[in-house]
Amino acid sequence: MTNPRMLESTSPYLRAHADNPVDWHKWGEEALELARREDRPILLSIGYAACHWCHVMARESFSDPDIAAVMNRHFVNIKVDREERPDLDKTFQTAHALLNQRGGGWPLTAFLNPDDLTPFFIGTYFPAKPRFGMPGFADLLERVAVAYREKGDQTRQQGAAVREALAARPAGGSSVPRVSVADAARARIEASLDREHGGLDGAPKFPQLPILDFLIDEAASRGSDGEGELDHAVAALLDGGLFDHLDGGIFRYCVDADWTIPHFEKMLVDNAQLPATLARFCRLATGEDAFAARRTVIEPLIERGVRHFFERMRLPDGSLAASLDADTEGEEGGTYVWTPDEVRAVLEAAGVDVSAIGAFLSDYGLDRSANFEGSWHLARVARARRVEQVRPLDETVRAALLAARDRRAQPRRDDKSLVGLNALAATGLIRAGSLLGRRDWAALGMDLCDRITPAESAIAEMPTGHLGNRASVPAFLDDYALLLEAQAEAFLQVPDDRHLVLIEAIVSTVTRRFLDTSGGFRLSHPGHGSPVESLVVYTDDAQPSGNAVLADTLARLGYVLGRTDWLELAEGVLKAVGARSIEPAAALSTPSASSSQSVRPST
Repeated sequence: MTNPRMLESTSPYLRAHADNPVDWHKWGEEALELARREDRPILLSIGYAACHWCHVMARESFSDPDIAAVMNRHFVNIKVDREERPDLDKTFQTAHALLNQRGGGWPLTAFLNPDDLTPFFIGTYFPAKPRFGMPGFADLLERVAVAYREKGDQTRQQGAAVREALAARPAGGSSVPRVSVADAARARIEASLDREHGGLDGAPKFPQLPILDFLIDEAASRGSDGEGELDHAVAALLDGGLFDHLDGGIFRYCVDADWTIPHFEKMLVDNAQLPATLARFCRLATGEDAFAARRTVIEPLIERGVRHFFERMRLPDGSLAASLDADTEGEEGGTYVWTPDEVRAVLEAAGVDVSAIGAFLSDYGLDRSANFEGSWHLARVARARRVEQVRPLDETVRAALLAARDRRAQPRRDDKSLVGLNALAATGLIRAGSLLGRRDWAALGMDLCDRITPAESAIAEMPTGHLGNRASVPAFLDDYALLLEAQAEAFLQVPDDRHLVLIEAIVSTVTRRFLDTSGGFRLSHPGHGSPVESLVVYTDDAQPSGNAVLADTLARLGYVLGRTDWLELAEGVLKAVGARSIEPAAALSTPSASSSQSVRPST
């Protein structure tokens, strides 16, 4: 029987669970009141539409009538799309880190006390049957239910401690962080760099674009051209398996240390930032010859990614969709992988020379053992250590293979349009276009910015996104912060009253709705019904934090326009960060919830 609560959702992820035998609810007062009234713990499952391991858990457990019966008997089951409810995701990913002392991921599985909505047990993916050193999900459910009934006081005490830790924040500080904090952060990051493979040490390997941007800023401040480990880190994104060599753009992350096999979803959040990051690295080059050498490699790859997202991800209203699925018809990476015989047949039919076919097979490892579950994912075998050494794929080979790939079944697209992610894309296009003299990219960014920005009178009631004509929940801090940044970039390109009026409306709404007594800004406001309304987030994850974006954008606008009130708001954020006394780059030692980890369980 189809679940109307899921079917009517603005989230394709929730809609995909409408036929589960699980009695799913959406996060809201109706479900929370039911849990309180019946004194049943809440089973909260957080994921997103493109997530492979979310699909695995859905197939194994949420589609199993026996497991669903246990879930329905003991729990009020709530399904959440993390992209529509970043407040819930951030809250419970942080709780996972507190309770387990390690990063979380998706699907996130949390068991909450119904009275105060605090978790007393929390994990990520659980298999239907015992494996990966984890218990089977049905057995786990029974044990959690027993613990809630028989150890209720203990679960509530633990929940209260978690809630206190989540809500805790020091009062605003008296000074902004010293430059030495940035120096220490850079040193910490540089000590964590993978000298052999590029990027941060270990696996899984994420693109970590906010960290790359920080390192680019640091290099620019020192007059460095970025050669060395920074150059290696950027080259690693473009020459291994993270980059889609046929169609452009990057996948979510690689599961191995050497950037060979990705997790195959493509997310707007990563690809929105990539053009500006690459263009900014290109601009670090000193001298016309060095700049031209980098640009020769970087500009076509940005172009390919821009074309890819505007051809494949553009929605009828002109905004961009949230993601492409990791799976195709239930097979992870099914659209993207090859066999040597398939490649040879396609290239021979396209008239590619035999020697060129052999060179391609050798360059991309198809003359070696399969690298992904009996098939081959395209990743260069001999990797460049510098961006200038990245060799573009022969255009005839690329076009023939892409045309053949396009004839296959394609991954599902999450057609949610999210304001914050579209704003991030608009900013990236405008910046990259300005840095590399590509007016067409800047124009695309300006147009996208216009399409996602509501009229001045509607700014205060802006939703975080929509599916078709149906709006989702009210916008969060990050939506407003990223939209403000995009409008600021547009204003600096075309400094007219239209952009300025919208900028002032956004700043007014953010100040009124989200400003915290600490000087920072809260992720949500009371209208969201968040479990911890005072959650103030300063750390970047897959995208820069709203507080970081606001501090930077308000400072830039304040100086340009002589708005001392905006400069004071920016300073307040920096003072609030300084008051936290966080060890620099503490979240960067290993991938964690703060780096949007979605970890494949190891066998």
